[in-house]
Amino acid sequence: MPTLNDFLITNLWWIVLLGIAVLAGGGALAYFLLRSRKGKGVPAKVASGALIGAVGGMENVIDHSLAGSRITLRLKDDAKVEEARLREAGVTGFIRMSDRLVLVLPEKAPEVYRALFGE
Repeated sequence: MPTLNDFLITNLWWIVLLGIAVLAGGGALAYFLLRSRKGKGVPAKVASGALIGAVGGMENVIDHSLAGSRITLRLKDDAKVEEARLREAGVTGFIRMSDRLVLVLPEKAPEVYRALFGE
């Protein structure tokens, strides 16, 4: 009658290959799960208020709206907008129109809007 040691010795390569397959599968699964979470949520600089600081603070915002990947702000004083700080806060583009500032935030605009204005 074969013993456990005989079984392990006879099937050692299959056991090793099965272990490698399980580890590789688990690693691949973890990679894809973590990768799918990448880019989700609100950027830390937005949550910390860097974006609102770059437009002159909440007291400078008269009105705001969300449309797709764009947040439109109506401002009291357009001169208070700091373009470099907007880029640092994660804004990929912006459009200035008289008293309005349109912030372009692909894939993040709804989350950023909710974080800033709670709507």
